[in-house]
Amino acid sequence: MPTEVAAPATGDVIRVLIVDDIASTRENLQKLLAFEDDISVVATAGNGREGVEAARQLSPHVVLMDVNMPVMDGIEATETLAVEAPQCPVVIMSVQGERDYLRRAMQSGARAFLIKPFSGDELLSSIRRVHELEGKKGTYLRQLQAASAGSAQVAAGTPVPSRGRVAEVHLVMAGKGGCGKSLLATNLATALRMEGAGRVCLVDLDLQFGDVGVLLNLSHGRTISDLVDSAQSLDAEFVDEVLADGPEGLRVLLAPLSPELGDLVRAEHIRGIFDILSREFDHIVVDSGGPFAEPTLESIDLADHVLVLGALNIPAIKNTKLLLKTLDSLKVAPDRVMVVVNHHDAHAAYDRGSIEENLRSPVALELPSEAKLVGASVHRAVPVVVGSPDSEVARRIRALARRLAPQAVAAGSDDGRRAAGARRFGFRR
Repeated sequence: MPTEVAAPATGDVIRVLIVDDIASTRENLQKLLAFEDDISVVATAGNGREGVEAARQLSPHVVLMDVNMPVMDGIEATETLAVEAPQCPVVIMSVQGERDYLRRAMQSGARAFLIKPFSGDELLSSIRRVHELEGKKGTYLRQLQAASAGSAQVAAGTPVPSRGRVAEVHLVMAGKGGCGKSLLATNLATALRMEGAGRVCLVDLDLQFGDVGVLLNLSHGRTISDLVDSAQSLDAEFVDEVLADGPEGLRVLLAPLSPELGDLVRAEHIRGIFDILSREFDHIVVDSGGPFAEPTLESIDLADHVLVLGALNIPAIKNTKLLLKTLDSLKVAPDRVMVVVNHHDAHAAYDRGSIEENLRSPVALELPSEAKLVGASVHRAVPVVVGSPDSEVARRIRALARRLAPQAVAAGSDDGRRAAGARRFGFRR
């Protein structure tokens, strides 16, 4: 059972929950934090399940979470908290420091990662930074809900100033890592170009570990960080210089080169960048990051379509269901949400009917299991829709593109191909 070690703190004190299976580690961390006037340890737990229970009961401001624990490990516990108690941000603690391990931890929903042994200054800095970012996120959520209320006023006949947008924005999300979110985003953006949807921009908002550049073999040295650094003087020409050239005339805004740079991207930056992109492109495809990161929340508000990608396994189905509930709580209209199921496990025991019954939402698209073909696509860094256009998975993604851009398809795909080399305000058409 979790051990409550202090009365809930009030005021500006940061309330911390420590989750680690080694009693001496819990005790040492507790002693270290006891010296800080602005931090209070409210409970400790010896495994992930106890940690989740304690977080539900006590709603700490920050959870310090070890990874290798019995009963429920830290990654699973972090995934659970990210969707069931998102107000409790997690700082992962682990002796494993490899990039792939760090990626897995951050994809689970962790806000920060500490490699053991870490210094007291590193620990305190992480706790305070994560708490500060969480406070900003809460403020933004309230703003987003107010904006949603404004949308309701439009439906009731009360005018609200227009954002002057032109582009259709398609946001690709997943409740769990490993479902193929980046693969879908890169192939969908490329397919929109191939289907004659006009000017298309792909934006990698997985700001810590974006894979779009790797999937498309782009060595372009500029990223969204360059736009953040020049936020006060953004214009269409500079944005065009930052964008990389992808397949089929696709333009790409890459994620930062280092994970820590992702924290510098704020909601106001996304608004400014999308304001320019929306005037210069016909379609924007967004590969999202964490579902509760400020940039993702902003892109949810901007999106015309939110594609929720799931897979045929219990954790993915569970997290997809929770993500759909979260979108509903953010007042995202059901007609903006499309569920996509990736059948990358050919031997899964679930079918479309059982998934729709569990999610209580229709499945808009099923991607077939073609593991060798998709694997070869990743290895060669060539989208499936380009390298294997006659495959079933490519045909279905192109069908999705036609569904998202029916006007462009009706006008004829040749118009889009002829426009590949033209320029408008410095942007490739």
